[in-house]
Amino acid sequence: MGYSFLVFNFRGYRSSQGEVSITSQVSDSIKIIEFVIKMAERNVFNLNSVNLLAHDFGAYVALILNSKINFLNRMLLISPIINLEKHVYHIDFSKSLRYINQFLPGNVKGIENVDEFIKKTKNELKTKSYQIKEVLKQLNCKTLRIVIGNLDKITPVNEITEIVQNSINNLDLVIIDNMDHEIIQEEEVEKIHEEIKNFFKF
Repeated sequence: MGYSFLVFNFRGYRSSQGEVSITSQVSDSIKIIEFVIKMAERNVFNLNSVNLLAHDFGAYVALILNSKINFLNRMLLISPIINLEKHVYHIDFSKSLRYINQFLPGNVKGIENVDEFIKKTKNELKTKSYQIKEVLKQLNCKTLRIVIGNLDKITPVNEITEIVQNSINNLDLVIIDNMDHEIIQEEEVEKIHEEIKNFFKF
């Protein structure tokens, strides 16, 4: 497709170290952008066409990152977490994290201290620059597309329309029938691949 790709995992994967938090993820993302800027000086990347693809919580971090830099071209979010505050304050959130930790593969560390993580995240969300409604006011990308399943229970479609669509004008919302938050079925994967290819075509 004529693109240079930079792909990375956040802290908590493979041999990565450090605390998992909103602040750490945003900090890491900014470091990645600084690397992109350096590589642009060597003509590896073109700063006039920097595009971002993110999924789940990574999409929340991508939105925050987008609010802090001014040269993103296009951004594609797949099954994004939008209302993080809703999840963090939900009575079953800690139970869900502990349950997920049981089934994580060996190369994924997960959240080691769930209660401390939730406490810290609640505190971080008091910071305006991490609050989704404030973040959306500061978005700088030229084009934003969100791809989501109509059966998504983590981020229901109405959450996208109420929080995101009412805040920004350039949202392109794609709803895939019979798809939940996790993309599992081969047919769903193929549809996502098509959305990615079509969105990032020159």
